[in-house]
This record gives sequence, C-alpha cells and structure tokens, in this order.
Amino acid sequence: MYLSFENFINVLDAGDNEVIQLSQKDPRVAIGILLYSAVHADGRVRQAETDLYRHLLESYLNVSEDEFLMFEDIVSETCNKPDSINSIIEIIRQMPESKRREVLTLMKDISLSDKQFHEFEVNLVAKIAELLGLDDY
Repeated sequence: MYLSFENFINVLDAGDNEVIQLSQKDPRVAIGILLYSAVHADGRVRQAETDLYRHLLESYLNVSEDEFLMFEDIVSETCNKPDSINSIIEIIRQMPESKRREVLTLMKDISLSDKQFHEFEVNLVAKIAELLGLDDY
C-alpha cells in the first residue's frame, strides 16, 4: 500500500506521468555521493560548499527540482551504509577516464569553494583518484 502511494506521489511530482527513477546504482547517485563526501570531508560544512554542491547536482548531474529531495535522501542513505564505497567506486570506474577525471575535479572544486583545501580534503581526493585508477591525478 505504501509503495503504491509513494509511486503515485512520484508520478504527480514528475509532472509528465513518468515515475522518477533513482537508485543506488544510478551513476548520478554515485557521483553525488563523492561530491557530498567532498562537502563533508573536513568536518565543517560551509555555505559555499553546499551552494556549489547543489549547483552541480542541478547543472552537472541534471537533478531536477522534482528529484532533488529524493536524490539527497538516496545519497545520505547510501553514505550511511558501511560497504557503500565499494559499489560507488565500481560504478564510477566503469565510466570513461575523462568522466572520472571530471568527477575528481568537481570534488576538488567543492573542497576549494570555501577558500581552504584542508588536509582531509586533499587526502579524500587523492584516495578516490587512487581507487578510480587515476594515480597521476
């Protein structure tokens, strides 16, 4: 019953009679999680980082207004799972190298948006680069 109600709400929110489909296997969610981790890497979330993160969700990942809250829920839910990083990295590793480099650049842009590049942020970007097979990044 609850799922059919949720689907009904999603159809209404979509506005075009299509159900919004987001899942933890959606590459946009995987990228969103890495960007989200860049926002939170130094333990201090600043407005500039949040603003850029949301802008990138809209412009780079094409997350519509209708999808935004659902997208953020899936990202935060996945971030709280202990083994989520492995599946996220696997999804992104399947992307072309140029796309993986773009993701790292976006993570770095978020980290620098508050005019500070904290050691934790440097380490995060370096570790993700290594996991994505981009050791020269």
